[in-house]
Amino acid sequence: MDILTVKYFGILADIAQKNEEQFPLDITDSSLKRLQSKLEICYPEMKNIPYVIAVNQSIVNTKEKLKHNDELALLPPFSGG
Repeated sequence: MDILTVKYFGILADIAQKNEEQFPLDITDSSLKRLQSKLEICYPEMKNIPYVIAVNQSIVNTKEKLKHNDELALLPPFSGG
């Protein structure tokens, strides 16, 4: 089975109550936008948090097609001081 690894950071890890999980890759609809919709159904609070998604350590847009073993990172806004 084709899988994706999704890593959560900051408040998104708090919402998901985990730092990482794996999802099966739906070959028939492997768009990032589709996966993002699934994540926001699983974790509705994510809809209220602005975040970007990196695939294999590169920020991408939601039209990106996903591949087996891709690693996604959901990155909320960072603040520093």
